[in-house]
Amino acid sequence: MLLFCPSSSAWQSEGFVSFLESQGKTRWTIKQTKNYAIKYGHILNTGDASELMSLRTRHNALSALANLAKYQGRYQVFLEIRQRYALKWTSGNDSLQTLQRFFNPELSLDTMLDWVRKAIAALPADMASIIKFNCLTGLRPAEAVESVRLLNSGNLGCQYYNPERQALEHFRFPEIFLRRTKKAYLSFITCEQLSAIGVLDCKNPIPTIPTPTHNAIRLACRKRSLKMDMRYCRKIFGSWLHSQSGIATEEIDFLQGRVNPSVFSRHYLTPSQDLKSKVIEALEQLQRQLL
Repeated sequence: MLLFCPSSSAWQSEGFVSFLESQGKTRWTIKQTKNYAIKYGHILNTGDASELMSLRTRHNALSALANLAKYQGRYQVFLEIRQRYALKWTSGNDSLQTLQRFFNPELSLDTMLDWVRKAIAALPADMASIIKFNCLTGLRPAEAVESVRLLNSGNLGCQYYNPERQALEHFRFPEIFLRRTKKAYLSFITCEQLSAIGVLDCKNPIPTIPTPTHNAIRLACRKRSLKMDMRYCRKIFGSWLHSQSGIATEEIDFLQGRVNPSVFSRHYLTPSQDLKSKVIEALEQLQRQLL
């Protein structure tokens, strides 16, 4: 039997946010959890979880419901619903979705590059710079925005970019880039590339552009009737490094914040000595494609 669900304002309050903060969750995770709780929180009240059966982001929805149920003292209700619908944390369709994506002509490298070029040409300079930056770093969209914000924050930007290593050292800001399930460690990129795309002048590290939010960029694309998703930038980065430079997939995974769980990857794999030079050379070629 389902228990009474408190009014939505009761768990959208500071109390729910404080509950999430007490678990050591990052600002991004808290925002995502709250948004999914708002969207699917009614399931704890109705007991009808049918809408989650084919949801691609089921893991996020279940995590939000679990946290909401714990906050409300109704975790047993969540467990009963999950058992009734045999809900697993993954959708079970990953292999099929991968196959569909592989044969989707709209997600070919050339098509995504064309969409990105159109967005760069149509959007304001500050937004176009972030999209170029996103393609050259392979970060997740929100990470790319935060990265540019750090670069344009005076002393923090100096601590963030290592000119000797020619890399953005994301690991120095774990509260932003080392989340529980999504991580970013390092991005190779030269001062000249940062300057060319209008993100940072390494010789004069002062703010050069304002930093619009990911949502502002998304809405600007929609306003201009552009079928563009900043997630394409991350796909372009990985596909370009693999197809144009032959960089190992394990190395690309690392550059995009993924660590393969295999024993070999965790204990024996070491990057090639020329990895940085190969990445930078490939990014120079990619940068020319974005113009």
